[in-house]
Amino acid sequence: MKGKLLLLAGLLLFPLLSFAQPAQEERIFVHLKTGIKQDDAQICVAYNIIWAALKSGLKVDVMVDADAINTYKTGTFSSKDSIQDYDIPENLRLAMASQFAVPLKEVPTTYGEYLRLLSKKGAVFYINKGFLIVSKIAPNPDHDLGKISNYAAKIFKPVSLLEMIQIRKKASWDYTF
Repeated sequence: MKGKLLLLAGLLLFPLLSFAQPAQEERIFVHLKTGIKQDDAQICVAYNIIWAALKSGLKVDVMVDADAINTYKTGTFSSKDSIQDYDIPENLRLAMASQFAVPLKEVPTTYGEYLRLLSKKGAVFYINKGFLIVSKIAPNPDHDLGKISNYAAKIFKPVSLLEMIQIRKKASWDYTF
């Protein structure tokens, strides 16, 4: 009888104990849709949120979509995009070093370096295949990201609209920039 009561108590308490523990795969979805030429603060703030989420132990999925894709597109006469050499202001670098408790030398100096850092820290970057095709940036994105700068093309994974929805569904919450 005592064993049955302990088993019953355990079965009743198990859901409460499970609920009290944090989810194993908490994740956020960051949707980058505003290009840097339209509003440079959007992508810059998004990068900071991504780093903060990673620093907090969250999984991060980033969708590069709409006009934000143009931020990573190379120019007609250049192999560089609009953001890779875009400097991070020194006062922001100092603030990030303080907030993230890292030495200043570990804070990137450009947003190109920042993208590579976020990828290395575990953020997974996806890019909307449909937009790449329609905009003629990459007519065959499964094989070549076309006019997307080389450093970003190594990080971005092209996905379809249905795949975008599946990725979003895995997230506990999202941010849109």
